[in-house]
Amino acid sequence: MRSFLSTCQCYFLLLILATACSPNDAAPDGAPQKGYATGRVTDTNGKPMPGVKVVIDNTMFYNSYAVGTTNEQGFYKIQLPPTGTFLATATLTRTYNGKQYTLDLHPDKYEEFSIDGAVTNFEWKLSGRRHLDSQGYYGATISVNKDVMSQIYDSENIEFTLVPVGKLIDGSDGKTLKLRHGQPHTNDYGNLVDIPLGRYTMTAEYVRGGVRHPLMLVKHFSNDNYQSTLQVDFEPDNIWGPNSAFIRYLE
Repeated sequence: MRSFLSTCQCYFLLLILATACSPNDAAPDGAPQKGYATGRVTDTNGKPMPGVKVVIDNTMFYNSYAVGTTNEQGFYKIQLPPTGTFLATATLTRTYNGKQYTLDLHPDKYEEFSIDGAVTNFEWKLSGRRHLDSQGYYGATISVNKDVMSQIYDSENIEFTLVPVGKLIDGSDGKTLKLRHGQPHTNDYGNLVDIPLGRYTMTAEYVRGGVRHPLMLVKHFSNDNYQSTLQVDFEPDNIWGPNSAFIRYLE
């Protein structure tokens, strides 16, 4: 009898522990829970996202972290180690036009927290600045490069038109974009930045003295012929950074 009661007590204790670690108890009221990182992940339309990877990095110790995933309601709950300071991040993997992209999700706050716990909610954003300026944008980047034969030396006066082809990576409809790269001596010089990730056709015009001069375009690292309209796809990862494309122009 005593053995039976002991077994029941152990089972009951395990049941409590299992329930306490369930994402279903991830504090939907937004209150932190001591010893846990909790929160919710939503998509670009504010709907819950299940199966999203959330990483709790222990910033006090090298290569120390805990990992969890969101449940069907988009909630997560991850138990914290007993010692440390922590930072929550979340990433999403999506296959788009045959390429696999890993996307950082936007936290509602970007700050370390203690064993007292914290609620960090994440949102999938196609564009917009990250919390730290040094981290850049959530949108994709196109690097603009000058052909060696080009006589244009003020490329900030080139206007690029991007027309979406099909849906964006989140399944939404894109918009036609008219962009110029940053001014000289700025971080965005030579780059079209914060572009919602998708497939686009691109045209370009050099605007000077009120006159528009159409330009020819080509993928920068290719031997293709120049053309007036160029299809742009973003590479998920390369030595210059994720979700980027490279083009070259010529009059």
